[in-house]
Amino acid sequence: MKMFSTPCLRSPLRGHTSAVSSVAFLPDSRRLVSSSQDNTLRIWDIKTGEMVMGPLQGHTYNVFCVAVHGSRIASCSYDGTFRVWDADSGGLILGPITAHDGKWVGCIAYSRDGTHIATAGDDNCVVLWDADTGVVLREMVGHTDWVLCVAFSEDGTRLASGSKDTTVRIWDVASGECIGDPLTGHTSWVLAVCFSRDGQRIFSSSGDVTIRIWDAETRALIVDPIKVDERVLSMALSPDGKRLVSGSYSGGIAMWDAETGAAIQMPFRDHGGEVWGLAFSPDGRKIASASEDETIALDGTRIATAGDENRAAVWDANTGVQLREMVGHTSYVVCVAFSEDGTRLVSGSADNTVRIWDVASGECIGEPLTGHTNWVRAVCFSPDEKRIFSSSDDCTIRIWDAETRALIVEPLRMDSWVTCMALSLDGKRLVSGSSTGRIAMWDAQTGAAIPTPFKDHEGWVKSVAFSPDGRKIASASSDMTIALWDATDDWKRWDIDDEDVENDDD
Repeated sequence: MKMFSTPCLRSPLRGHTSAVSSVAFLPDSRRLVSSSQDNTLRIWDIKTGEMVMGPLQGHTYNVFCVAVHGSRIASCSYDGTFRVWDADSGGLILGPITAHDGKWVGCIAYSRDGTHIATAGDDNCVVLWDADTGVVLREMVGHTDWVLCVAFSEDGTRLASGSKDTTVRIWDVASGECIGDPLTGHTSWVLAVCFSRDGQRIFSSSGDVTIRIWDAETRALIVDPIKVDERVLSMALSPDGKRLVSGSYSGGIAMWDAETGAAIQMPFRDHGGEVWGLAFSPDGRKIASASEDETIALDGTRIATAGDENRAAVWDANTGVQLREMVGHTSYVVCVAFSEDGTRLVSGSADNTVRIWDVASGECIGEPLTGHTNWVRAVCFSPDEKRIFSSSDDCTIRIWDAETRALIVEPLRMDSWVTCMALSLDGKRLVSGSSTGRIAMWDAQTGAAIPTPFKDHEGWVKSVAFSPDGRKIASASSDMTIALWDATDDWKRWDIDDEDVENDDD
């Protein structure tokens, strides 16, 4: 098992109140749209991580898939409808359109030219629609169980579909007829399909823990099935057609050479739940992933990792090439964090120590910071890089002078293992979570506790985060909830409820 720090362009995007089902980049590569089992869509600014539009409401059940063409966003839902939204205004352009006899609609796709929409549903059919009017153009009948996924060829003349019946079918868009026999070989549900850019290959992923690459003309497998550790729930092909990325039931993300099927080693950070959606940005430089853990991750260009082989490493996230390896800890490296200027890395370990590393050389700077008596679970630098914060299973948080290694204040004590912590962007406040579900706030300068009437979670606090403006705190717990808290002097709790948050913001 490996634990990664933040191999992302930024912290995961949070805001949905249930599993995130699907993601898609808008053409400008600066915005991302997501859909969720909380029945909403949201549009995010990738650079800031802020939600810039939404939640877009109207669907009454899980919004399982979104597709983008230009400034239009198409969404489909288990409420038996699809809708088309304006990405700039958030307004509804088309719909709701009842599809598949009002049964679950699990996938939606735009043709390259934006004139057609295809949907897949649990009535065992694929349906082709006029994207401007919502009028049914074709109905593709042939699968013997729910159709779970659908994708257009680049030229828009063919559709590929995958089904619970374990087959992939290719359809002629003009006639609605199935082209030849279905592609057989998968032994479980086909969960995702796509065409290569030249239309000569079809990729399919399945619950049988394989990805298959087919010759679209001969139906033969081009390479042996790609074997994955878990059910492959989602996949996406890069714009140049050279890389395939897949997401699994266990939360893992993997990358593959789309020509040969060879694995491309990339230290992506696992989600805490199933990865239901993946997307490349139009320029191919970013990947977005959507997960049941209610987060959206954006993988970026520089990565630090920590692993159970007692080492930390720095990687080029575009190539997967390891740049440095930091060796010195004598047990699992549990956490890592960069300094603000990126020149140093701090790590915490199951050997109870904290180490500071020079990123350029990979060498440990000075002696390790000692004093913790149990695993070090979280570390971070202050914004001015003069202090290091560490939290541990010894029930303490320690604030160290980054130069002298001395403790600046006496250890801060919680009631149990300190499982996570986060520093406000201004460096003045520290929030921490414990294994008993408690959340506490501290003055990051003095270590003094700041009294706050936070309500305890009913399970481990797995993660805490400040909003960029420092006015809110989010906490995630093994009790399967996320809580949003007011971090201003008002000190009141906000449950993550869109209407409540909007009213409070007013």
